[in-house]
Amino acid sequence: MSEFVYYFSLLVCISLGSYYKKITDIDMKRNYGTGLGLLLVCLISGHHVYHSALMVWGNIIIIKCCDRRYLHQISLAFTWIYLIYLHLNVTNIYIIWLNQTLALKLVGLAFEMNAVQIRTDAKGLNVSKINIKDVDTLASEPSAADIIAYSYSFIGIHRGPYYRWKIFDDHFNAPFGALGDCRIITEQKLKKAIVCWLGYLFLRSKYSPELYYEDVFYNMYGADFRYLYNIPQLTMYLLHWKTVMMLCTSVFTEAGFGVYPAKCQPIPGFGPSTHLSFVTLATTSTDVALEEEYNFSMLKCFNLEGLLIGPKMKDTMRSWDMPTRYWFWAYVQKTFIKSNKEVRSAFSLLAWTLWSGPTLPQFIIASTLWVYVHLEAEYSVLYDTSGALKLPWDIGFSIMRMFCLLYLTPCFVIKNTDVVLRYYNSIFWIFHLLLIFLMIYSVVVYKTRRSL
Repeated sequence: MSEFVYYFSLLVCISLGSYYKKITDIDMKRNYGTGLGLLLVCLISGHHVYHSALMVWGNIIIIKCCDRRYLHQISLAFTWIYLIYLHLNVTNIYIIWLNQTLALKLVGLAFEMNAVQIRTDAKGLNVSKINIKDVDTLASEPSAADIIAYSYSFIGIHRGPYYRWKIFDDHFNAPFGALGDCRIITEQKLKKAIVCWLGYLFLRSKYSPELYYEDVFYNMYGADFRYLYNIPQLTMYLLHWKTVMMLCTSVFTEAGFGVYPAKCQPIPGFGPSTHLSFVTLATTSTDVALEEEYNFSMLKCFNLEGLLIGPKMKDTMRSWDMPTRYWFWAYVQKTFIKSNKEVRSAFSLLAWTLWSGPTLPQFIIASTLWVYVHLEAEYSVLYDTSGALKLPWDIGFSIMRMFCLLYLTPCFVIKNTDVVLRYYNSIFWIFHLLLIFLMIYSVVVYKTRRSL
């Protein structure tokens, strides 16, 4: 029943988007979006609705009352501890998705407020403290009502994608979505969602993930079959998430949310990255606005080239759920702690693991990816991977990356920790042994070259 409510409410939001876009009064538009979002939270969460209220009001108190130099750290600690509590006590995945989305928005807003304070103080200014390139400032300090509207807006309430407070504010003050027919983009997304959904259903009918739980899978088939069985499972995992995110972003496009001039080069999750003054100019001048080309690049969630080809794992990681990856890169990896890149990337993966769910499979994913990514970087230093042999190295990196993703597939699709451990025992933890061998080999090569 919860699954039906979730996806039916998504379709309702898509259908209401065009009516929402036609509302011209800013206050009425904001109240309409917030009211619909609150109704959706009540429908999806049921008697767990108080969790979202506690998370939102807790962050409002932190943002409005705490020292801005530290509020981002306090907000992250409070919200992540509450998320861990939810993961341990709430089994409905759709309630978890909803609160994960709220967590990114609220903690992200705290980081935005902290960045403004750093610039205001004009001391210790560091590029790494600011997200990227030409960073804009908050138009005004959001009130408690503004934070509630931002948190509970029906646009993105289901599963994101994440967008900054500045993007939410631009939606009302720089409504570029009114300049074009967004229905075409929405229809294209819905068609792709249907294709992905049908592909998912077809593969699931042939290769059920329930086979991982059956004794016959381990007694009748060899380790090679068990490993290769991950191929359709990984494909289904990708198709499922593409379907979900296509539906979620259809709410954005139908409501005219997240559209910006193409020349501003919008980045997923962040928004315009260049020519920021042009956004203001296009907002105030209708003639200038009508001459520009617009797109929804800010809503892009997947880069298929990076996912399928790579060639390196870091390319694949950057290409998956891009707004969320931006959030962890900009706020956790680049801003939260001062240390070397290995420690910062480890902390970012740890934060992502706790956000996704503090389970052993998630920790296996994070630790394996951390080791693998840094091994890639190490081998790129030990050998000339960008010269005449770049193509063979890229092919090798891409193949190894795919082996790694297939190896981690059970952690993506199996929820039972005992089954995950049984699976890896059945294939002798082969990829982890390979990683250990590659680590030892890189150390030997490094020491040998130093001694020469």
